[in-house]
Amino acid sequence: MLQVVADDEPAARRRLLELRRSPEYRAAYEDPDPLVSVVITTYKSYETLRDVAIPSVLDGSHENVEVVVVGDCAPSETAEAIRQLGDPRVRYENLAIRGPYPDDPYRAWLVAGTPPYNAGVDAARGSWIAPLDDDDAFRPDHIERLLDDARGRRLEFVYGRLQAHLGDGRQQSYGEFPPQMGQFGMQGSLYHAGLRCFGLELSDAVFGLPGDWALLRRMMRAGVRIGMVDAVVTDYYPSLEWGRGYAPGPAVPEEPEHEPEAVTANASELDDLRAYVAELEERVRDRDRRLAVMSASSSWRMTRPLRDLAARVRGRALRRQP
Repeated sequence: MLQVVADDEPAARRRLLELRRSPEYRAAYEDPDPLVSVVITTYKSYETLRDVAIPSVLDGSHENVEVVVVGDCAPSETAEAIRQLGDPRVRYENLAIRGPYPDDPYRAWLVAGTPPYNAGVDAARGSWIAPLDDDDAFRPDHIERLLDDARGRRLEFVYGRLQAHLGDGRQQSYGEFPPQMGQFGMQGSLYHAGLRCFGLELSDAVFGLPGDWALLRRMMRAGVRIGMVDAVVTDYYPSLEWGRGYAPGPAVPEEPEHEPEAVTANASELDDLRAYVAELEERVRDRDRRLAVMSASSSWRMTRPLRDLAARVRGRALRRQP
């Protein structure tokens, strides 16, 4: 129930419908050479940021890009590393406060980078947004391939496969369609900049969801048009494998331990709650369908003056009340 309230799905659907009616929406598909904003959040991996992540964007086949790097209260070496690149397409901002993240390492990992990512998306000037981690690398045709697929199929969100490079030399590919947790990573995606109304949320840690998956889940439930390119587009270097902090990789992370007795004792109550939430969701969908049909009807448009008059009368009556 808390997650339903937090996601506010009816409002998300309304924002998506408003986006699709806007000139900004159409321009992203019609511009022959759109600007793509690559958003990178960073903390302490300034060497891989300078030597791996940013060069993989600047050397790509799609040249009309900007790289928006936002530090999560990153050290001063980060600004110097970006200065050394000497490329005007790269912009950097550093947040004064890191997080705040949960004290538990696992839950902190779930939402790591949330504030700087949202700040980077807000600062992006492109028609399309492509997220990237500071220790991963785009394949040379990453943006071009995903952009062509999104524009060709009129998709709003498209992603490809990740090639994970493990610390022992093994490699493993991730990516399935339809998307599911453990087979998807934001660093392998590209999406319409109008979808910036969907952001990462620190509250996702409460629900035990990785931030990137929770973001895509909200988009799916709102009706965003999503597709996949069945090809590797990103080289992924799991942080834990390479000694850069807590990160179990794109595979489904292990759940923190729970008390079995509590789960068993409340199983029936949880089933009832899930059924109630499903019923509420169906009521909301039914309401939205009925409102859409009603608002599109000629009688609704013809009676608008009467409804406006009634609203003004009600307003005057309320102002006269003591």
